[in-house]
Amino acid sequence: MDGRSMEERFEGRVRLGVEAGVAEVTLSRPEAHNGLDWAMIDGLLAAQRRLAALDGLRAVVLAGEGESFCAGLDMGAIMGQPARLPSLLEADEAGINPVQRLALGWRNAGVPVIAALHGHVYGGGLQIALGADIRVVHPAARLGLLELLWGIIPDMGISVTGAGLRGDVLRELAWSGRKVGGEEAVALGLATRLAEEPLAAARESAAAIAGHSPKAVAAWGELLERAPGLEVRERLALEARLQSGLLGGTEQQEAMAARLAGRAARFTP
Repeated sequence: MDGRSMEERFEGRVRLGVEAGVAEVTLSRPEAHNGLDWAMIDGLLAAQRRLAALDGLRAVVLAGEGESFCAGLDMGAIMGQPARLPSLLEADEAGINPVQRLALGWRNAGVPVIAALHGHVYGGGLQIALGADIRVVHPAARLGLLELLWGIIPDMGISVTGAGLRGDVLRELAWSGRKVGGEEAVALGLATRLAEEPLAAARESAAAIAGHSPKAVAAWGELLERAPGLEVRERLALEARLQSGLLGGTEQQEAMAARLAGRAARFTP
């Protein structure tokens, strides 16, 4: 990208803008609280593929236009095309089906993803948000897993994205269909922190991340992703290996020089 800005739209439902290495993906069906119809699903998957193909990307902000982030599946629209229903659960060569990829696909961007949550964050909307690395939530937002109300279960990769959450929390939310506010969502681990303006806060975080060494950002993410499955000795060895790949390298030297000179660091792809 070389610092250039761009803007694209997918399926009339999703906007993708990129500026200074930060991409902003916006769900754009505000009249329906960004409910997931077929066009929204196709648009989000297309936006994910586009992100994965971009060079020089440093961070992604995920947001919803209008009064809500995403109210979840638009069941009327989805069930209105019964011939397409089987395709939702058809796994690809990686063993991931399209609805699971709606949450897990953000990882293919290879950079931190920050979700800005407000209004309704229900069902599939919450599961998409759980696929982000960081979730900034408005105090008045309402979050919930409502799938059982429709006779189905949460299945957008939540067995992966929810692995770090308490099992009793996920059980209670799904079984009861209870909706929680922003403050409780943070306490339960569904969200990272509160903000009166979640989108502005997410953009600020993304800009800060974009100013760091891309290699260091990636290494920190790799450490937190891989360490839980390792024994203590292996965790410590992974820490040391990742650090050795940074210490004294070009990006680490630039970060140090910029810090000492009081200027912004300049990292080249």
